[in-house]
Amino acid sequence: KEQAAEYAKITGDKNVTPAFHLIYGLAASDPGRDKDYIIPLSHEKIMKYIKAAKDNGFAVIIDAQLGKMTPIEAVKPVLKYLQYDNVHLAIDPEFEVYGLDVRPGKVIGHITGEEINQVQSAMMDYMKENGVEEDKILIVHMFRKSMVTEKEKVTEYDKVDLVMNLDGHGSPRLKVDIYNGLYTEAVSTKIAGGFKLFFKEDKPSMMTPKQVLGIESVGGTQIKEAPKYINYQ
Repeated sequence: KEQAAEYAKITGDKNVTPAFHLIYGLAASDPGRDKDYIIPLSHEKIMKYIKAAKDNGFAVIIDAQLGKMTPIEAVKPVLKYLQYDNVHLAIDPEFEVYGLDVRPGKVIGHITGEEINQVQSAMMDYMKENGVEEDKILIVHMFRKSMVTEKEKVTEYDKVDLVMNLDGHGSPRLKVDIYNGLYTEAVSTKIAGGFKLFFKEDKPSMMTPKQVLGIESVGGTQIKEAPKYINYQ
């Protein structure tokens, strides 16, 4: 709440919404019972966060790391949580090893623009079938261009707001340069940008909210198109 209040004060926007970002499907080094290298979060734990978020005016993002699953396979078990008006979804290609003979973490994974469309379409179908009227967010994590291939095939869906989230850690200058390369003015009119900060891993220091919003420079450069989603770990 304190962090959100700081962004609200800086921007003058009173609609800054705090959120819990939950990793539902956690990539693991062991294949597990289903041989998918994913450890799922329990329904009971998810509902605990959804209720707490509802009580405090928070959103909840349910995030699926992929392992041996395709994006649509990974999100199918969590589509049911879209019935709650404060719940949104995310997919993380970093630990995707579908069709590969390696465990997650050995290579940087990727997904395609068409696979993103499949997830958006599944969200739309669930929302239509279950009378969900509010718009939903789909966050796709990426910290290098190769993590999402065939971007030109990504389609806009009326009820799904797509966010491409720069989720790598590193020096502020490097992160800003990568972000500006990904989120040009032309791209930002179609897809919202996200920016992730790490309390411990970002060196030599973590960026301030004013630097994240492009109000102040960092390392001789600054963000050009302010991110719409900002996440901390």
